[in-house]
Amino acid sequence: MKSKMKLYFFIGLFISVINISLRAQVALTLKSNESVLSVEGTSTLHDWEMNVEQMEGNILISSIDKIESIQQGGEISFKVKSLVSEHSLMNKKAYSALNEDKYPIIKGRIIRVFSVAGVQKVELELSTAGVTKVITSNFKSSRLNNNQIKVNGYFDFKLTDFDIDPPVALMGTIKTGDAVKVKYSLVFEVE
Repeated sequence: MKSKMKLYFFIGLFISVINISLRAQVALTLKSNESVLSVEGTSTLHDWEMNVEQMEGNILISSIDKIESIQQGGEISFKVKSLVSEHSLMNKKAYSALNEDKYPIIKGRIIRVFSVAGVQKVELELSTAGVTKVITSNFKSSRLNNNQIKVNGYFDFKLTDFDIDPPVALMGTIKTGDAVKVKYSLVFEVE
């Protein structure tokens, strides 16, 4: 009888802990139409920028009142062809360099969020062109209203880190630089 009571007690305790931890998480969905994600770089002709037109994503936070509490498990993704510039030739070269026909999606998955000397940092697993690497980015978050937060930041990397050959045009007379910067201003809303 005592062992059954202990078993019921531990089952009840386990269910209570699960309920508390589930209630302690708030799921937020990316509002693509209010978010901005861009990739900037250089070439022998001029600096360039490509913007993501449509993206998807989500994050978990422990409380809408504690926006610095973003947790592991969120992600952002978009189709390579959603990445556009004002030049169609540049778009075609970028899609080819990113091997879009084989790897049509670029994805960033949150590994962990932490703070160093008061600076918020996120460690992302970035997957593009069939290669996955870990990138660390500083970011700032702010609450927009009762059910929205904004996350701003940027990170740098080299195309060759992802086995991407920097695109060239006009028989090699125009060459894209290896270093790129990804800037983001993402708005998330409680589901």
